[in-house]
Amino acid sequence: MTQLPDTLLTRLWGIDLPIIGAPMAGRAGGDLAAAVSRAGGLGMIGVGASTSPEWIREQAEIAGRGGNFGIGLMVWALTDEVFTAALDANPTVVSLAFGDPSPWVARAHAAGVSVVAPVNDMPQVRQALEAEVDVLCVQGTDAGGHTGRIGTMPLMQQVLNYTAAHAPGVPVAVAGGVGTGRGLAAVLAAGADAAWIGTALLASPESAGSDELKAAAVAASSRNTVLTGIYDRAEQVGWDIEAWPTRTVRNDFVDRYIGDDSATDEELVAARAPGGPYADDLKLHAGQGVGLVRQREPAGETVARMAQEAHDLLKRF
Repeated sequence: MTQLPDTLLTRLWGIDLPIIGAPMAGRAGGDLAAAVSRAGGLGMIGVGASTSPEWIREQAEIAGRGGNFGIGLMVWALTDEVFTAALDANPTVVSLAFGDPSPWVARAHAAGVSVVAPVNDMPQVRQALEAEVDVLCVQGTDAGGHTGRIGTMPLMQQVLNYTAAHAPGVPVAVAGGVGTGRGLAAVLAAGADAAWIGTALLASPESAGSDELKAAAVAASSRNTVLTGIYDRAEQVGWDIEAWPTRTVRNDFVDRYIGDDSATDEELVAARAPGGPYADDLKLHAGQGVGLVRQREPAGETVARMAQEAHDLLKRF
């Protein structure tokens, strides 16, 4: 296995490589998490707004076969039943994203589980640190799926400057546009402790999703992603789309409605409903790094390739 520098995060979570598989709801199940962990990183399973405790138990059992793993939770949709199932699955870490993590942190710590908080702006950074999370994950607007509105590079620098001054013992991972070893080397050289990758794994055989979706990920270009809230409106999901819009790949549905301020929720629901004019449009949430996804390769090979590329770049210094 390629050797990369130990970081605060690799030591905290007991992993060999500073690479975290993002907990993409609907895409990151036990198979993907296990593949990332076997390759030396830390894989995570993604829990959606309507995920059942049974699914968590099943997928966590699979993920655990690869080694240490994590479970990604959405705070705004989190229930006591789901949180209990997540802790009972004995993950190394839970991710508390998209909301105030403070009501949940103490229970996780009492169970011996580390807590990471994805953050999209500086107020969220301060909120997470006040909640005494163990790790921050900078998520820039480059990232796929639900994300913030500040670019990865400026947000990373703001957060690293802030933690250096106010929370020097808190590791920082970086998500959003990190799709190759060059990206991994860049965040490590900047002082971050790991890369958090999602889009780079979308086309892997271990990722959940159809062959059509994976082929679309390989074919997509970075310029074809946009930020929008229309899917959440069409699906009547309770996201705060002003705080967390979705980065997705354009299709006919997106092109029709993304600039239409007059479209009602009812119209969007009907457009995507069975028999609607855009019912069959492929929904592919992906980050701007999708333009770097040029083949369908196993997740473990992606992790190993990124690690080797980063190693070769960093050893120049």
